[in-house]
Parts: sequence; structure tokens; C-alpha cells
Amino acid sequence: MLTVFPLRVASVGRYNISFAQLDQCQTYFITATSYAYNDFFKVNKLNNNNVTDNTRLHLKFYVIANMDAHILLTVIDRPRPNDAVYEVVIGAGGNTFSAIRTMIGSHRVSTNQDHHLLSHYEPTPIEIVQTKDGDLSVYIPGFKEEPLLRYHDDAALQINYISFSSFGTNSARWFYDCPFDNSGTNSIDQEERAKTKAEELLDLLIINGQNSTLPANLSSIKFHFQMRSLAFDQPSALLTTRMQLLMHWRDERLIWKPEEFGNLTSFEHPDLQIWAPQLAVLNGALDSLGGVLKGYELRIYANGNITLLATNLEITSWCVDTARNWPNERVMCDIELGVMEVEDRSTISLVYDQQQRPLSPNEHVNTPSAWTFVEIAVVHVANDSSRRYTPKYMLQSMNGDVAIQFTMQRNSSFYKLVFAVPLIGCQIFIVLAFLIRSNRRGALLLIVFLITAWGLMLLTRHASTHYVPPLMAAYQDIMLITVYCYLLHIAIIWLVFYPPRAKAPSWLLSILNSNPLRFILGLRFMDSTDYCDVLEKPWRHLAKLLNNLSFIVVSILLIVINVIGKI
Repeated sequence: MLTVFPLRVASVGRYNISFAQLDQCQTYFITATSYAYNDFFKVNKLNNNNVTDNTRLHLKFYVIANMDAHILLTVIDRPRPNDAVYEVVIGAGGNTFSAIRTMIGSHRVSTNQDHHLLSHYEPTPIEIVQTKDGDLSVYIPGFKEEPLLRYHDDAALQINYISFSSFGTNSARWFYDCPFDNSGTNSIDQEERAKTKAEELLDLLIINGQNSTLPANLSSIKFHFQMRSLAFDQPSALLTTRMQLLMHWRDERLIWKPEEFGNLTSFEHPDLQIWAPQLAVLNGALDSLGGVLKGYELRIYANGNITLLATNLEITSWCVDTARNWPNERVMCDIELGVMEVEDRSTISLVYDQQQRPLSPNEHVNTPSAWTFVEIAVVHVANDSSRRYTPKYMLQSMNGDVAIQFTMQRNSSFYKLVFAVPLIGCQIFIVLAFLIRSNRRGALLLIVFLITAWGLMLLTRHASTHYVPPLMAAYQDIMLITVYCYLLHIAIIWLVFYPPRAKAPSWLLSILNSNPLRFILGLRFMDSTDYCDVLEKPWRHLAKLLNNLSFIVVSILLIVINVIGKI
């Protein structure tokens, strides 16, 4: 009779993994999820990264799941959807295929069609190896010797964080930071080697950095910048700037002797753990609320000097347009910067380095909006309080804060010419209308009315929408004057060609015969002939008086409109 020992087989499993091997790993459990990476673990904090001379990364995992075991390898924690990452998926598509992706959820670059690699009852081992040549390999030890997945990246990522996830309603239990027992089919032999001078220096700087604590006696940080882009959205009052920022300070704890470390006079490393300033935008908006230094490079020099470089710092701040003078607007916007308080110490001052600035602040600046800058200045901000936050937890300025001020003007010289010249022409036409008679006057006034109406319609497409620009008000005034002149034209025609049959009252005749009034209005003095003509045709003389009086009043109004700067 044939005897079978199923319990012994089940205790080890198909990958020759015993549960005792999992006791030395860290555990991470995922319940039903909607495909999200919630927790990130730093690679340099792991105890079992089996790195050799030829590898950058060598990690071992175990997972117990029905399907969809996701491992995310990334440069930063909480990457955005379009950031470059390595996403390893085992048992996707109902446990029917596996893949490597270069973006979260997309851009598959390597695929394997082996089925049923995962199980809900026994752990599946996974090893991930990244070489210095840019090869990323995924192994299932005990399944096959060659890699399950492989991808070569010419611009290989420096992996700093790992994270785990599942998909849909599937739960998963992960075991990470697992030691290597050197018994697996695919385990790379560990080689004992001496640390390089760069690694020794890294360890020294991390130790001397004292858990990234603030350097003693640090009271100021020098900075300089170079603008890359400047855009102002007037309706939403938002200023969006992009710049390259350099900051310099000194930490005497990080001094070393170059001859003891392979003559290294400067050093940078992604795993460097030293204090760096938390730069805040005091008038920040949207994504610029709070700290804005989210991606930067640190370089330490042997004399203790430190340089922080942010090559693409994008800041959004509030800026309200108070000029209200389209199209001649000239606005001053600023970015208020300050270093956040650290360890209950006084504020660290920001000092603009004017003497040793290798970057020109206003060279080759893109202006992807209707505004361009005229000049840039760096000034100190007035101190609002001795505390960084108000009792309502609002950011406020303190001693040592600075503001980068941008003086900007709208790119509207073209519009000014296009709209101002017709308006000046309309004024000339109105003046000429008083010198001609009959239908030619009415036609000229109609032309002026049509030009002003057309200009107002076009202005509504280009001018500011949150206030009435002076130029638009000038169009409105000229249109009203034109309407008055046209009504005056109708009244004059009526008085000359169709006068009232009633006799003129005596007071009106006295006005028409007043020599001082006629002198002011540019009419000749009365004689016996004119006197008789006024008595016989008073309404015709009234039309002349109204015409000359209106000419003087309209001329004064046009001069006022031009003098107060509406045009």
C-alpha cells in the first residue's frame, strides 16, 4: 500500500520556503484597497540590502496573496502619477501574468505569462536586483534560475524608497527586509568587502550631522537665484514663478581632512542625512503653502560649507493688481520667503548674496502670460511678530525674512495704439462736426458713434474684466458726447428749417442781443441790421448760439478727458 505524507509537503510548500524563515522579516499587512501606496520605507534604513560591487540594490521579499502583489521602487516618497518609478507586479490579471512598469499603473516594459505564482496559503519569495549598469531583474527563487522579469534602463533610477500595495478587494501580507540564507537557487553570493573612502565619509557625515539637527550658532543663510519663468494670472490674483535657487551656510561639525578620504574636497550623496532649511513662502498659495523645498541637491565641502541647489523651484503666491489702469498697468508682486523655526530657536535670517552671485537673476526669463517684468529687487520684510504662526495658525513674517519683488507691466502697447488712435480720431471728427452743416454733420457724427461702439465691443474681449479701465471709460464718454452732438444737430436743423411759429419771449431776445455773451461765444457784436434780423428770425440765431456754446463745452470736456489720462 502506497503511503503519502501531505502534511510534510504542505509545511514546506512548492518554493521550499518554511514559515520559520519569515520570522526574521518585517511584516506589512494590506487589507482590501483601491490600489494605493500608503506607506513608504526608506531603503537605507533596511538591514538586509545585499549590495555588492556590481549592484545598487538587492532585496528579498515574501508575499501571501491570491493575486496582484505590487512592489513600488521609487526615488521619492509619495510620487506623483507621472513620476518615473519601477513598479513590479506579480500575479496580475487574476494571477496570470507579471510585469515591470516605469509609471504607476502604466508603461509596461517587461512581461511574463507564467500563471499561479501567488498563493493565499503559502509565501511566494521575490528577489529584486538592480545592477550599476541599469539592469533591473526580478527572481522567484525556487521557481526558475533565470529572472522572471528583466528591464534595462539607460537612465537608471536611484532607489530610495519601497512601498507595497494590492488591487481591488484583494488583501496581501508582505514580509520585507528579509535576510539572505544563501540557499536559494538565485541568491547572489554576498561578498565581504572593505568600505570605500566615499562610504566612510558618508558614515562620518551622518554621525557628525547628529540626526539632521540644526548647526550651532547658525543665524543666517545666504542665497541667490536665477529666474526661469514668470506668469501672472490677474483674474485669480496668482503669481507663478519658476527659478533656480542656491543657498549657502556652514556647519563646522561636517569638516573633514581630504587626505584621509581619498582627497575628496566635496561630497554629495542621495543618502546624506544632514540639516537642511525648511523654506516657507509666507504669501504662498495652492501647492506653495508651507515648505517649498521638496527636491534639491546637497553638496558639502571639506571646510564645512554647504550648498543647496534647487534647479526647478516652482512657487505660486498671491498678488493683487491695484493699478487698475489697463492697458498701462504696472504691478509690483513679491514672494515672501522665510526659514521655519527649528527647535524653539530664533528665526534664521535670509541674506541675499549680492557679491558672490554666479547667477544673473533676470537673464532669459520666459513670460508665458500677458505680463513681463521690468526689474527685480530683494528687500527685507517688516517684522509682524515674534512668532512664526498667529494664534489661528497663519504664517506671518519675522525678523530675517525677505521678499523677492517683481515690478511687472502688461504687454499691451499694441492694444494701447490700436484703441487710442481711433479715439483721438473721434475727437477730431467731433470738433469738425461743429464747422460743417446739414447732412454732412450728421453723417460724420454717425461715423464717430459707430467707431466708439465698435471699439467698446473689442475692448470687452481684451481689457480687464474685474474693473472698468480708464480707456474704456474714455470710449464711453466720447460716445455720450457724440450722442449729445447728434441730438444737437437735430435740434439745430429743426430751429433753422422748421422753426416754431410762436414768437420768441422777450428774455430769449435779450440773451440773443447780449454783446458780452456773443463775445464769449465768438459771435460778432450786434448792429441795427443784426438786431432787426434777430427780431425777425430769433430761432435761427438761437441755433447759432447753441452751436457755439456746445462747441466750447465739448472742447473743454475733450481736453479734460485727455488731461486726466484716460487716453
